[in-house]
Amino acid sequence: RRLAAALRDRLTRRWRQAAAGPRIDLRRTLRRSVATGGEPFDLVRRRRPRRPVRIVALLDVSGSMKPYVRVYLQFLRGLVGTATTADAYLFHTKLFRVGDAIRDKSPAKAMERIALTAEGFGGGTRIGACLADFHKRHGRRALDGRTVVLVLSDGYDTGPPEEIARGFEKLARRARKIVWLNPLIGTAGYAPVARAVAAARPHVDLFATGHSLESLAALERPLSHL
Repeated sequence: RRLAAALRDRLTRRWRQAAAGPRIDLRRTLRRSVATGGEPFDLVRRRRPRRPVRIVALLDVSGSMKPYVRVYLQFLRGLVGTATTADAYLFHTKLFRVGDAIRDKSPAKAMERIALTAEGFGGGTRIGACLADFHKRHGRRALDGRTVVLVLSDGYDTGPPEEIARGFEKLARRARKIVWLNPLIGTAGYAPVARAVAAARPHVDLFATGHSLESLAALERPLSHL
């Protein structure tokens, strides 16, 4: 949860180079001073973005994801946190919005509300159908050009890959970036050959592992460049 909160802050509050920002970017200023004999005549400044990145998380809670769901739910609590512009959804054969429940101050109550909202965990997975439902009911409100969509799933799916491709293609058109965390990447001999993964890959900006705390911590660098 603490790790996810740090990643959220890195995504939504990082400073950017600006002509008249309130902070001086010391590293870039020193780099430029080389051309002037070490004298920092040209001050590089930074400011916070006026429209910070929004986070939308989609977590697979089907049967094959059972070993990871509890940890990922805590990760989502840190990622969504108190940020009202962030939102979270669970899916298996249906899609459920859980952003409000996951922000409950009591972890126990949050998990209870989430379990009730999602009608339990386990069973099959219909990623394409759930994405179609997401676009129909939430897409217009949830997505814009500053939204980073985070998908957490092992990619096992029982639906047609064409439906998955359409769902991810629409995500790519309306969101800023798509990140897919797949816990199976960290297992020996894994290859992204599942139909859902193959259908989605052309539209995903970052396809990374999420099988351990170390792998989640390693996301800070690639996420900072999204």
